[in-house]
Amino acid sequence: MSTSISQEKVISPSQMKLKQRSRYSQMRKIPPSPKDNRKKASNAASSDRSPRKDEVRSPRASTRRTSSSSPRSSPAIHTTTSPRIEPAVQKINQWCKNQNDELQTELQQQMLASLKEPDASLKALLDVLTDPSATHHRRVNACGAIKTLTLKKTNQIPLVRTAGVVSSLTTVLCTVAATEEERTRCINALMQLCIPEENWKMVYLFPHTAEALARNMADKYPQIRYAACLSTSFLAKKNRKEMASNRILMYAIARVIEVDKNGNLEKKSAKDKKVLIAARLCTLKMLLHLSKDKDVSPKLARMESITTALVTVANHMEKDANILCMATLTNLTRHPDNLNHLMFKVPKLASIFVTNVEGSEVECGKCALYALQNLSCDSNCRQELANTANLLGSVTKAAFKHDCPEQQLSALHTLKNLSDDPFNLVTMTNTPGCTATLLALANNSGSGMAQYLACDTLATLSHWLLTLSARKNTKLMGDEKDGAESGAKRVEMGRRTFETSTYQMW
Repeated sequence: MSTSISQEKVISPSQMKLKQRSRYSQMRKIPPSPKDNRKKASNAASSDRSPRKDEVRSPRASTRRTSSSSPRSSPAIHTTTSPRIEPAVQKINQWCKNQNDELQTELQQQMLASLKEPDASLKALLDVLTDPSATHHRRVNACGAIKTLTLKKTNQIPLVRTAGVVSSLTTVLCTVAATEEERTRCINALMQLCIPEENWKMVYLFPHTAEALARNMADKYPQIRYAACLSTSFLAKKNRKEMASNRILMYAIARVIEVDKNGNLEKKSAKDKKVLIAARLCTLKMLLHLSKDKDVSPKLARMESITTALVTVANHMEKDANILCMATLTNLTRHPDNLNHLMFKVPKLASIFVTNVEGSEVECGKCALYALQNLSCDSNCRQELANTANLLGSVTKAAFKHDCPEQQLSALHTLKNLSDDPFNLVTMTNTPGCTATLLALANNSGSGMAQYLACDTLATLSHWLLTLSARKNTKLMGDEKDGAESGAKRVEMGRRTFETSTYQMW
């Protein structure tokens, strides 16, 4: 049987392509979809707008022009920009648009939709607050009337659920041109609305509440600042995560804490000084409340303005404020994810703890020791802690205090954690009194847990000493004469022989 192929049956590749084209031309063509038409139209428009290679586009031509009738259009920027920075300008415009439009969450939309309409008399008062053409006296009277309504407890919950009440108050508080009297009455009215627990979540959901609180916490008038701080402390009880994520609000709180920076309180009168100190105490209590939340603690620890302010004012305030400050910093060390950041990103934090351990205030010293104990649990922080000035010495003194058992156990736990790092062996043994204190506590049978911790720490240190000496190699020990071994023997290095060594003993 012949296996040869005749020349007539062979089809060249070019003929195959022609056949396929004719076959495809006979197939029914699918009409383009409207989406494809829109794509083609947009591509054609963009190609028409894009400059050619041989054209030079003027800077004036690159200025963004938007139509005022378009719902997505933003105000035109009347500045000359180059084509290269046009995307950056568009991003800025988009950011401004998002800020102005105040994109609300689904919860905010539900809340705003559930508000009831005010009656005629209340609506007239609210219109005066938001009317820019209203006179100063009318606006002050309207603010006073709303403040009077909020003083009655039975009105506080219904007023928050009435459309326009909270938003009108926050509008006045965010207005730069508002007078002191207007802001005072509005912030006091808002503070009264924040007192009921049922209003804590709802008041903070209004769009301008956080901005109004932040602005008035930085107000130069002490009474306005105190009312804003007190309102924020109420709302923080049910809005922990939202407040900890708001950088503007946290920055305002930090400025309230640093009120005595550069001796500013000494320049105030006795009455104003008392109000400013009360506002600072209020914000410290709020931060202590936020720091007790496990989910909020990482956000609060990484808020640079808050941690810097707490470290700056520590040991420079009254007794109650110092205790709140140290308790807040201690709570931040309770989260394992915060330890590395606090140790290496917050300057002078360990030094603040050392100062409080050596101080006379018992509560501050206890909080400082608990914080050092938590920091020493992180293996990356142990060397840095051991090399901190006076840390080992102050912790050793605290470990020897039998009259404060809680501080003693915390100090011993800190020493035990630090001894787990072999690089701290030399530092701990060179610290005066460290080894002697551990030996004394290890021999004290009546100390209970303290004796166990002291023995555990000594066992760990001795383990590192034994590990360094046990090299597991042998060496020839003895006299060598004329290159020959005379009485020499090979001894294993690092092994305990319990043999006595003499010098020419008879």
